[in-house]
Amino acid sequence: MASFTKELKKITKKVKRFLSGERTIYTQRMGDLKVAKTDDYALVSYEKDGAFDYEAYKKIQEAGNRRKLNNIFVQEELISQIAQRIGPQGGIQRILCHGTRNGAEQKLFKKYFGGVEVLGTEIAETATQFEDTIQWDFHEAKPEWLGHWDLIYSNSWDHSYDPVKLFKTWESCLRPGGWMVVEHTRVHEADKVNTLDPFGISFEGLLSFMDKNTSLRFEAEIAIHDDLNRRAAFFRKPL
Repeated sequence: MASFTKELKKITKKVKRFLSGERTIYTQRMGDLKVAKTDDYALVSYEKDGAFDYEAYKKIQEAGNRRKLNNIFVQEELISQIAQRIGPQGGIQRILCHGTRNGAEQKLFKKYFGGVEVLGTEIAETATQFEDTIQWDFHEAKPEWLGHWDLIYSNSWDHSYDPVKLFKTWESCLRPGGWMVVEHTRVHEADKVNTLDPFGISFEGLLSFMDKNTSLRFEAEIAIHDDLNRRAAFFRKPL
């Protein structure tokens, strides 16, 4: 009983970091990993002997990157709509894209924004194979990135082992008035989590999560009517 109580307290603490309110909390096994769940979100826990196993997380991400290296998830229509939605008045000169695998996002942002600085991050060593891409764990920020970027975009946030840390880090990298655009599809939902994509949440849950855990303001959303129910949420950092 003592062991069960200790484990329940641990999971409850994790959940409260992400979403507030009364929810059904339970855990399940995924191989050697645990998954903490509520009604609208799920998070894989990479633990070994009671501690976070970063090497296991990184190894899984690198293997997934190699397996999907030639796959392109981003859609050109969505990036075009992002450019139209923000427009010239957005003052976009510097764009950071996280989790870009083969650099497709960078090419599209350069096409539709024109003449801007674009940089992508990818945790795997394959990052160096692609233009405008560096090898980097998107949970961390370089000192020179703080308050630097006008726009941060990602469709890979579901690869996060700690989404609170993730979005707070990204927020710190935006200039005042800067934009964060987060893409959401049906594969980002809670029931789609796995060892490669450890974080899943509903679109509405994502909006609530951002409101509770960042100072970013939800501004708008756009949608692409495809088989993935592709949507993008626009958030803005206060001036």
